[in-house]
Amino acid sequence: MLQEFITSALVIDDDFEEVKDLISYLEDEKDIWARYFSPSDIESKTTSFNNRKIIFLDLYLDDSRSSTDNIAVIRKYFKSIIGENFGTYGIVLWTKHTNHFEDFCDKIFQKNNPFTLPLFVIPLDKTKYKRQGNYQGVLEELEEKLEKDVASSFFVEWNKAVKIGSDNTITTLYNLFDTNDKKNKHLEAVLYSLALNFTGIPKSNVENYDLQKDLIKSLMDTLQFEITSSYIGVKELFTQQGKLHFNETADEKSKVFSKLNSLLLLDLQNLSQNSPIPGNVYEIIDQTSPLYIKELIYKKKNEDIDIHSDFKDLKKRRICIEITPPCDFAQNKKQSLSRIVGGLQMDFNKEILKGNNSPFKTDNFYTFLYPVSIEGFEKPQMIIFDFYRFQTINESDLKNKDKFKIIMKTKDKLFADVLQKLSSHTARLGIAVLYP
Repeated sequence: MLQEFITSALVIDDDFEEVKDLISYLEDEKDIWARYFSPSDIESKTTSFNNRKIIFLDLYLDDSRSSTDNIAVIRKYFKSIIGENFGTYGIVLWTKHTNHFEDFCDKIFQKNNPFTLPLFVIPLDKTKYKRQGNYQGVLEELEEKLEKDVASSFFVEWNKAVKIGSDNTITTLYNLFDTNDKKNKHLEAVLYSLALNFTGIPKSNVENYDLQKDLIKSLMDTLQFEITSSYIGVKELFTQQGKLHFNETADEKSKVFSKLNSLLLLDLQNLSQNSPIPGNVYEIIDQTSPLYIKELIYKKKNEDIDIHSDFKDLKKRRICIEITPPCDFAQNKKQSLSRIVGGLQMDFNKEILKGNNSPFKTDNFYTFLYPVSIEGFEKPQMIIFDFYRFQTINESDLKNKDKFKIIMKTKDKLFADVLQKLSSHTARLGIAVLYP
């Protein structure tokens, strides 16, 4: 497992003589590029390291200081030499004291540390290898201990599969052409077609739109297949499903799941005010717009949601989604018109959304999108669309920042679900029957 993951190593120690055989072992026998740094070397380094997949770290970089002081020094070093964009890596911590290892992990895995957190930290006893006279078997011991951490093992395997999948995807694209001349001549045009195809955006609408990010997204299906094909399963993962319980408070669960839902369902990148694309979500700035929700039927009364006590303290904004069917958009049938559904984004409140007096219980409301994490909002959010506020407006209005402001896009699955439920709502049929 680890041999393919560890392609480079950083050895941080106060005594080069103790680790020189480790460096030789990694480079000569395992073909892993390794470099040594002493504490003084790190003190004088002015730039962050490029990614190293494993760091062999002596806990006692200064033997005259306590473990607590040494951990503080290491955290200071990590802030300067690792930083926040280091990439995935693991740490081998040279220590035989369990309490020192636990103290180290408590400090290193703090959420707000100003450096990239490691995938794993594994304690090993350096004196064992010093007595042995070499470092034979160190990677095998590391892998054996890592296997007990199934979550970290999964991400090691996933990281490897992503790298292999990315390489295979590039190779597939290069192999579309049987000569280098054809590749140089036509590959960019093929990539352009892939980028346009992702959203179906007409060429006439690409001005000021970042097609490169859509190109990245267009390759994800191929990459996903390659990753799945390359992934090597972790033997112990999900073998004790009865014990897998997320036992946290409701607020903590909501916070975690809101972030996951946003990753799965919302796209906050490559937003263009000048390109009204299906799935775009806008804040409604113009309060005179009929899409702007001012009142809701609450407890059988029309209530102003900016004034009523149950709503006024919920942070909120009025929103709408561009819901034009993608086929109309791709074939340029919109005729500069956009189909829009209005809605609300508010602080998530389960009682307001699902309680007996909820104003959103009727079937004209889309109420499935909660909790989600939205930048600029401290609390998890809920997003609701009102199918009664379904209109066709001119694209020029959506481009007007005084009327609408683009804030996010829905990902494909969410857009398809909203469109399907809107279609189902508008396609309902009824019949008038005389009952005696």
